[in-house]
Amino acid sequence: MTVPVPSPPEQPPAPRPSLAPPAPPGGARKEEGSALLRYGLAVASVLAGLLVQRALWPFMVSSSFLAFFAAVMFASWRGGWGPGLLATGLSLLTVHYFFLEPLGAWDLAPGKLVSLGLFLALSLFVTTLNVRLRQANAERADLLERERAARAAAEYERARLRELFMLAPAHLVIFRGPQHVFELSNPLNTAMLGNPERLLGLPAREVGPKEEAERVGQMLDHVYTTGEPFMAQEVPLKLPQPDGSIREYIFNVTYTPTHDVRGQVDGVAGFAFDVTDLVRARARAERLARELSHNEEHLRLLAGASSFLATSLDSKATLSNVVRLAVPTVADWCIVDMTTGDGGLQRQEVAHAPGEPAELREPLWTPAPYEAIAPELGGAMPLLLRGQPFFIQDVTEEGLRQLTSDPGRLEVFRKLRLRSLVLVPMVAGERPLGILSFGTTWRSGRGYTAADIPFLQELANRAALSMENARLYHEAREAVRLRDEFLSIASHELKTPLTPLNLKLQALRRELDRTPGPVRRELVENYLDVGSRQLKKLAELVNDLLDVSRIAAGRMSLEPTPVDLVELVRDVVAAYEGPAARSGSTLQLECADAVTPGLWDRPRLEQVVVNLVDNAIKYGQGRPIHVRLETREGRAVLTVRDQGIGIAEDSLPRLFGRFERAVSGRNYGGLGLGLYITRTLVQAMGGTVRVESRLGQGSVFTVELPLHAEAPAA
Repeated sequence: MTVPVPSPPEQPPAPRPSLAPPAPPGGARKEEGSALLRYGLAVASVLAGLLVQRALWPFMVSSSFLAFFAAVMFASWRGGWGPGLLATGLSLLTVHYFFLEPLGAWDLAPGKLVSLGLFLALSLFVTTLNVRLRQANAERADLLERERAARAAAEYERARLRELFMLAPAHLVIFRGPQHVFELSNPLNTAMLGNPERLLGLPAREVGPKEEAERVGQMLDHVYTTGEPFMAQEVPLKLPQPDGSIREYIFNVTYTPTHDVRGQVDGVAGFAFDVTDLVRARARAERLARELSHNEEHLRLLAGASSFLATSLDSKATLSNVVRLAVPTVADWCIVDMTTGDGGLQRQEVAHAPGEPAELREPLWTPAPYEAIAPELGGAMPLLLRGQPFFIQDVTEEGLRQLTSDPGRLEVFRKLRLRSLVLVPMVAGERPLGILSFGTTWRSGRGYTAADIPFLQELANRAALSMENARLYHEAREAVRLRDEFLSIASHELKTPLTPLNLKLQALRRELDRTPGPVRRELVENYLDVGSRQLKKLAELVNDLLDVSRIAAGRMSLEPTPVDLVELVRDVVAAYEGPAARSGSTLQLECADAVTPGLWDRPRLEQVVVNLVDNAIKYGQGRPIHVRLETREGRAVLTVRDQGIGIAEDSLPRLFGRFERAVSGRNYGGLGLGLYITRTLVQAMGGTVRVESRLGQGSVFTVELPLHAEAPAA
């Protein structure tokens, strides 16, 4: 069965034809053409008859009226009474003057009168026949036109009615015959039945599940045989779904008989409105009202639970408060299991109400293997990770086996005489903390229902929140410790350049004291060179710390100006050739093509290039370093490749983080800020930075910057 999808809508009906007002009975259609044309045709037919008669006169002297008789017939058929009478009169005059003896005279001899009278009578008779035939044809055409208009109107109304059926927000169906064959089913009803490939033409008892189809068939039989409508409220109907499940619908149903022209029942029309959501919403509202009434005392307890649980920031004290809240107020037994670092569970608390056997407390302190808890759900850990409670309202022997598969624990539960049991997970955010187990026994007579689950889950949530607060408190203290450790490292790093600087200054002072004359220039330059390098290193450390504070405070700003990136990179490479040489490395610059100047903050962009080059020198192990600048798809691409120690794969995701280091601080100095600042500056200028590396195989840092777009301020 396919997923229920409404059938495609029918083609919209044609616009309703405009119906002309019906002609009165016996009325003729409007005469074709103007009066002048009809009378002109009558005169022309007489002239044509004259010409024909003249042409045939030598051969048919005795037939003087034949051509004119044809002219009268044509004029009366084409124009009606007026043109017919006109043609008759003109024909009488023409025949009398041109074709009756004596020719060319107007005298009325008896022979002429008889001939002319006979022609007149026949002409009038033919004209009468033509006029009546004309009227009959006009009336017939009018009737046909009315019938066509009526058919069009009926088709339009039928199409409109069908469209209303198809688009109606109700389930509509029409059955025909005693077998209740589907004649019409709107898309909503067809979708409910699973959109079968063939529905129309099938009996109702052959569609859908057999039991439901038989029940519907009996309703239709009653309506068809009695002719009485059938109405029912909230009728349940179970139908299969595409995933194989069974869904229950609830309908308000009306079945009405349809009749043929003789008044006999020939089918049934069905109307159904889906009230499933309404009925279920009403049931939920009633259930919620009962639950609210039932949980009134629980809500009062929860009102004070948060403050009570927050009285301590120690996790053990929090767990003790949890069991004090639960026992004996809402539970006879309460057990707390917390997660461990290895993915298991460790029992932390076991408490029981007065009157419960205390000797059973000790066996419960030793938990069964966590996979033996709720084995039908795959163990306690999947239960915990899914965040769903485990509930047994009335504990039976089968229920105990659902709870545990450990034989020893099963015997302990039997001695407890458990009545109801609920296991709820403690989850903080998406991190599972543990499981709270609440139990009632037959000794107290208390039991849990489904209405108690939200309360117990909320109690577990508040306990989890309290424990999470305790954890965050300890993490905050740890963060303070880490801060102090960082300050210690930072002070050490700041002292590192000061020590050689101080030693050089002291050496220079001793040299001045020992030498009465001028000190050798080479010696002074050496001391100054060392001092400059150490001061530069000290300034870089201080600037990095200042940049981090600016970034954290959101005060890092950029001043974009036109920058020649090729010139900038060449300047940095030239400035660092000396440090690279001292480390045993060589800097190799390659500009694949000219890079169009872009709009960037020059000092900050220079800081990015310096950080990458300095980083490559520090970890390059004295091997060549390749710096490449090129243009790709409208972006400037800077690549810095070293062949040094490389970076472990698990360290790559955090490499650009603040204070993150992928190497030991004992072997390599630094605060772990250079790459963090680099990423922040590159992103602020609208670019990206990434790294590709393997341990022992060097690293490749790639920076991409837009050439034409103005970078946003950080």
